[in-house]
Amino acid sequence: MVARRFFVFLVVLLAASVKQISAEPMTFREATVGGVCAGCTWFAAEGDITSDTPAAFRDAFGEPSGGEGGPTIIINSNGGDDLAAALELGQLFRAHSVRVSIGDTVSDPQNGSHVSMIEPGKCLSACAYAFLGGRTREIGGSRELGFHQFYDQDILANADRPAFSGVQRLRDQYVVGELISYLIEMDISTEVFSFAATASPGEFAYMTEAQAAELRVVDDPGAMRPWDILPLASGLMIESRSVDEQKAVRFFCLSRERGRVHVQIMNASDDRSQRLTNEYAQGTPDEFFFPRLGTFESELRYPEAKARPLQLSFNRVLSEPESGFHVNFDFTMSEIEFRAVPEANHLYFWPGHAYVLDVNFWGQFVASKLPAGMDPNLNEIVLGNCV
Repeated sequence: MVARRFFVFLVVLLAASVKQISAEPMTFREATVGGVCAGCTWFAAEGDITSDTPAAFRDAFGEPSGGEGGPTIIINSNGGDDLAAALELGQLFRAHSVRVSIGDTVSDPQNGSHVSMIEPGKCLSACAYAFLGGRTREIGGSRELGFHQFYDQDILANADRPAFSGVQRLRDQYVVGELISYLIEMDISTEVFSFAATASPGEFAYMTEAQAAELRVVDDPGAMRPWDILPLASGLMIESRSVDEQKAVRFFCLSRERGRVHVQIMNASDDRSQRLTNEYAQGTPDEFFFPRLGTFESELRYPEAKARPLQLSFNRVLSEPESGFHVNFDFTMSEIEFRAVPEANHLYFWPGHAYVLDVNFWGQFVASKLPAGMDPNLNEIVLGNCV
């Protein structure tokens, strides 16, 4: 009970640490685009999170069914004044297998008040922590997910005055422990807490999609994990694997090939064969890949729609089942092109016969997302440790 009082007290400080825009308590209502299809109907969660919000959720959705196919909730909230309620709401999201995303549900003026559309929205402060409870989580490019640090307004106004009593230290340690435990329970990187602390007092730290993927705030199974530095014969390579272990990309160089760097795009096959399948295409390299072209038009893609053309030279298709990957495309690029990889988020491949629909889709197996966090130091590690 004592610990709970400390937590509730600090919740008030946390909520007050950023200027809140007055809003009504959160409600849940059903919305639709008017059709009969997967994704045509969702629940709009709108307003501030208060101590009554978990009960309002239970009233709307009842007890969890135990299945994986929970409701879709699109949330739009400035936060609220009760972090404890936000964490409880997040736990309810997880128990009900909620698919949660951010957006503002509004009436569609073209189709009448009973039909809705989704505009850019926000999920700030305590809402950001509730968001983390979703079984699946999606931000979207024009949505705002905002975290902030907590602090005591009185301490901030009198920063030079000794202000840290034993009670204050105890309550701070308790709430930090509660937040870290919640992040671990939800399988979210605890670095989210550090990210929140980067916000200046009274401001929000807004998370980008790349940051959200890296910290597991969104659960894109195709998102690439951070780079690993791994031994390769007498040298070193860097490698990143997707969250679902279906894709990998690696860079390394060979001493005998001066000024060139190998890039391997690696794919896992469900049946451990050379056949690859996704929702758009399926087949084998022999059916859709044309190595006789030799050099392939490709590009590095960066945030904000920037791109840099590449000339990838094809070497071979190989298999590496011991590492879980069965169809691996080995190319080389120039050292100058390799130095342009930092900050890129996609190595895009232009199939040689792009006008053929199946080939165009099949090119996804030859392309790869790239993880955030590569910098020139990783370039130098690869170039300085050729095999």
